[in-house]
Amino acid sequence: MTLHSLAIPDDPADLSEWLEGRLVALDFAEFVAELRAHFPNGAVSQPVRQLLDRWLPVALTDGLEPLPPEALNQFLKHPSALAELQERIVEDGGSYWDGVMDRTGDLSGAFSNGRQSIERILAVENRVSSVANAVPSSLALRPANRSYIILAAVSTGIALCLAVAVGILAMREPDEPPVMKSQIAWGWGKPSGLPIDLNSGKEYLNKLALNAEEWELFRPGDAASLGLRIAEFRIGCTRLMHSSYGPLAPADKEWLLERCRSWAKALDEHQQALDAGAESQAVRAAVDGTLRTIVTTLREKAKQLG
Repeated sequence: MTLHSLAIPDDPADLSEWLEGRLVALDFAEFVAELRAHFPNGAVSQPVRQLLDRWLPVALTDGLEPLPPEALNQFLKHPSALAELQERIVEDGGSYWDGVMDRTGDLSGAFSNGRQSIERILAVENRVSSVANAVPSSLALRPANRSYIILAAVSTGIALCLAVAVGILAMREPDEPPVMKSQIAWGWGKPSGLPIDLNSGKEYLNKLALNAEEWELFRPGDAASLGLRIAEFRIGCTRLMHSSYGPLAPADKEWLLERCRSWAKALDEHQQALDAGAESQAVRAAVDGTLRTIVTTLREKAKQLG
């Protein structure tokens, strides 16, 4: 199981090119589903609408590189706006986006058989109405290759999202705390995992430490469950790195960002070791050590701010 949000670049300078690739990827719908799990309240509010209106004309002609990192982060936190951005790029994007697809790779072979099926589906009027809510109707009117690719991506993404949901439920051990569908229920990855209503840096860091300690609530007994558990905390790291850092002062925000990058790297190494065949108990012990370091570091810093 691939969690695309784990690959969000830590360096803001790399974010625009990476996100452009995701917008034209076959599994964009799956990526949006992940973001909706991380940011369940990410609807298109009025400020986000203004953000979309401000940057959409630029993105259509020049891509995402001119957009400031904070604007890109806001799109990631509001997946509905990101989906709308992608829809407009499919419909109205200029030649720049054809170049993005060329850089991403030649995808025509993957659709050589599927394109005829798509055309048959679009030709049947009563079938078109059944997918109208998932696929912009204008896609049927535009013959460009990008439209066919995104249309297939939506269909593929829906199937993949269902597979991911079923896979998560199947891998859950009987003694694991229940997890809501399409939502991480612990640590920094849960909806309340990053405190937003605290007034002091000390309280903020202590709350982060407390949420990180939820790693101990479930002790996976097999490699698959352990890998999922590591991935969920790694997603929390990504959320933290791209957050506002609450009430922390600028210098403390930079301190936390650097620490979080280090922790994310350590978690990636644990995951890679597990995937390479390392014994699951040994990997779990190593992750335990990383989590203890995270909690201790956060609490010590909180004391300094007290």
